[in-house]
Amino acid sequence: MDMGGAHTWRVIYMDGRAHPKPEDLRPTYLGHSIGHWEGDTLVVDSVGFNEKIWAIGSYPTTNQLHLVERFTRPTLGSLTYDVTIDDPGAYTAQWGSRGTINESGAAGWVENGEMFEYICEDDR
Repeated sequence: MDMGGAHTWRVIYMDGRAHPKPEDLRPTYLGHSIGHWEGDTLVVDSVGFNEKIWAIGSYPTTNQLHLVERFTRPTLGSLTYDVTIDDPGAYTAQWGSRGTINESGAAGWVENGEMFEYICEDDR
């Protein structure tokens, strides 16, 4: 999933570790993420965000943001993304969103497609 540009990635620790203590977190754009499997669903829990990230690209957040994401692949040609946003500094209640990428959706899943190579050209 494109997370803000072709040069962006995040580490999701899958080794059973916990998040660092709040006082030991260094707030970043993508936070600190840990993951585990619940059956066929990858569950990613993230904290430690700075206040510069916007949830789902358009909703402001604070450093209290806690995201829980669920990635499920119900068929070979589809991917379902569920997210729960809990940020008591920005919202009065937790809320969520869900989307599916498939062959016929606007997100443009391309059968047998490959990730594009990002080439930045400058005028130097």
